Amino acid sequence: MKLSRPLPQYDANQAASNQYQLESADRLNHKKEQDIEVGDASIILTAPNGTRYKIEIDNSGTLSTSAV
Repeated sequence: MKLSRPLPQYDANQAASNQYQLESADRLNHKKEQDIEVGDASIILTAPNGTRYKIEIDNSGTLSTSAV
């Protein structure tokens, strides 16, 4: 995220734009003590040897992994 540089004088429109950008970015952050839902995104874990694995689930709830 890149906020606009401050103007020499306070500008309410710029402040509102920066606030909107900050709030939008914050909504994408995972919060402590809350469930994590990834929607269409994937969860990818890296093994100690550097191999990356994607976690997947089928309609019966069975978890599986595949190398990515």
